Amino acid sequence: MKAFKIIGKIEVEKRVWQKFSKEIAADDEAKAREKILCDLGSRHRKKRRSIDIKSIQEVPKDKIADHAVKYQLGVE
Repeated sequence: MKAFKIIGKIEVEKRVWQKFSKEIAADDEAKAREKILCDLGSRHRKKRRSIDIKSIQEVPKDKIADHAVKYQLGVE
C-alpha cells in the first residue's frame, strides 16, 4: 500500500464549495479516488458529482502527517 494526498472541494450547500485535503492509504490512484468519494459521500450525504477532486499525489512515507495512515502502512 501507498499513501496518497487528495486535494479538492465538496459542495456543502447549493453553490457553496468547501476545500478539503485528506491523506489516504490505498494500492493505487484509482483506489484512492474511489475511497475518498465513498468516504466523503457517506459522511456528508453527497453525490459523487458534488465532490470535485483537483489532484491526487503520492506521499513519501517520511512525509505522512495522518497517524491513522501511518498505522495502516506500518510506519513508525
